[in-house]
Amino acid sequence: MIGNINTDNFSSIGAVPEPILGLTSPAQSMQQIADAVAAAMGVDVTVANDSLLRVAGTGPFAKTRGEKVPQGCVFERALHRVETVIVEDPRRASLCTECHGRNRCRETLGMCTPIIIGSKAVGILAIIAFTPEQRDRIRTSLPSYIAFLEKMAELIATKITEHKLMLVLESRNRELEAVLHHIHQGVICVDSSCRIRQMNARATELLRLQANIPRPGDDLESIWPDCLLLKCMENRESYTNASETYRTPQGKQVRFLSSASILLLTNKVIGGVLTFSDLESTHKDTFRAIEHGTAFTFDDIIGTSDAIAQVKQQALTAAKYDSNILLTGETGTGKELFARAIHNASPRRDYPFVAINCTAIPESLLESELFGYEAGSFTGASKNGKPGKFEFANHGTLFLDEIGDMPLFLQAKLLRATQNMEITRVGGLYPKRIDARIISATNQDLKEHMRTHRFRDDLYYRLCVVPINLPPLRQRPDDIPVLADYFITRYAHQFDKVVRGLTDDALDLLMTYDWPGNARELENVIEYAVNFATDEWLTVEKLRHRIPACSSGKPQSISTRNLRTAVRSFQKQLVKEAIERHGRDPAAKELAAQELVISRATLYRILSQD
Repeated sequence: MIGNINTDNFSSIGAVPEPILGLTSPAQSMQQIADAVAAAMGVDVTVANDSLLRVAGTGPFAKTRGEKVPQGCVFERALHRVETVIVEDPRRASLCTECHGRNRCRETLGMCTPIIIGSKAVGILAIIAFTPEQRDRIRTSLPSYIAFLEKMAELIATKITEHKLMLVLESRNRELEAVLHHIHQGVICVDSSCRIRQMNARATELLRLQANIPRPGDDLESIWPDCLLLKCMENRESYTNASETYRTPQGKQVRFLSSASILLLTNKVIGGVLTFSDLESTHKDTFRAIEHGTAFTFDDIIGTSDAIAQVKQQALTAAKYDSNILLTGETGTGKELFARAIHNASPRRDYPFVAINCTAIPESLLESELFGYEAGSFTGASKNGKPGKFEFANHGTLFLDEIGDMPLFLQAKLLRATQNMEITRVGGLYPKRIDARIISATNQDLKEHMRTHRFRDDLYYRLCVVPINLPPLRQRPDDIPVLADYFITRYAHQFDKVVRGLTDDALDLLMTYDWPGNARELENVIEYAVNFATDEWLTVEKLRHRIPACSSGKPQSISTRNLRTAVRSFQKQLVKEAIERHGRDPAAKELAAQELVISRATLYRILSQD
């Protein structure tokens, strides 16, 4: 118990001791405040939540924490009306008429005030007098007691709000830590002196520091002397997707793709953040994402003829090994499709497939496209330099299309790259090791180019370890109906049309044409016909705008023309007679082919011959 209190006493108690302010548990804070109020006023204190459960208390209330206040207690009135309630002589007061604890109440005065957050009462703070002396002391300075009690209620509300905010901050902190340690990139955070504050597990792994993990406070420069983040902090400038190098404790040099940013507070640098990833893995993942859903396999190469089946089997076997491959064949035979299928069937399938057309890029730019360039190596060059196709294809496959058109001066550099598996960027001083399989393709006669000194012999033999010649469409006529059906289905779906197929006459026209453009030309013809289709079947009229009525054939020598002409004429006569015997209906050709023990494709070829 204490003597009469005045406003000076309340002022001193209002400055709550530091231990109370430092608490993070609201229950502990409320008990501390209850103890402070009881000690200052010489009365007992209790605190209840919005369910009217006691959560803190002194004196007789200390043992009732967790219990509910009596039903009908004035706490309910203070809580629901959000106002301070004072009761003198509770056993006789009208306000306590409905209180279930009235008969055993020993209190001489009670004062309760709501704990308010926002506009809602979330609990009750009450002081209780058990003796006439305590009651009289409160009566004497009632306004001061009310003001003090309401201030303490505000303090409890503040502690509850702080606790909720701390829970939110702790939750966000845990979320950030989870992101930091589960992100695929390495992350390093430093303070204004470039001392490490945070380093995630991925950064430790990329820097090969598992045996000696850096601790908070370690100097970043001692670990990574030329780190991009140090430059960022020095220049007060951020960098995005810059290439940098790092030498591991084991002496190995690795390359990273990094981004660095400074952290500012009132225009003062308070720290910096570096995110980085393995450059090789980044290239790999990027090309894998680009290729996802478009990966081409041998099953996607349309055709059932013996000619195409043999080539597919040869390419599938070659795919298992790392030897360089030269694909030859006329335009439109699908050389790039075969190259992609070989790559996707090889052990390098999880690494990039990089294609470059040697005729599509100006000769002056082809070298930098292939081998890359260093910063400032020529006018217009990027200030960061640029890797070439060889570097992008590291561990994967580099496809050199139209290799026969490569300039001679580049052929020498390509030879050195394929022999030593090293490339030097344009303007660079040091070679870089690369590991890429080379698949080349051409529709030209490279041996003739070698004879006329337009293609280097040594490069030819380096590239042509496994030669694969793709047959033209005229040598596999059995595939024409299959390819035609495939292209009709594709473009009918693309153009949202109902096209079921070709009429017999239209198929006859396709089978009698020589297809100098091969499957590409056939695809273009079908796409054109589907564009202008007006019914469910493609007719001769729809095709004749794009192809002549029969194949051009090849010139025959005078010495063999007569015998060949006679044989062809006899064959054609036999076929026509067989067709006549079966009535010339749509099934007649199929029945005639069965009778003559030849394929339908052979029958069409005989009919197309002059």
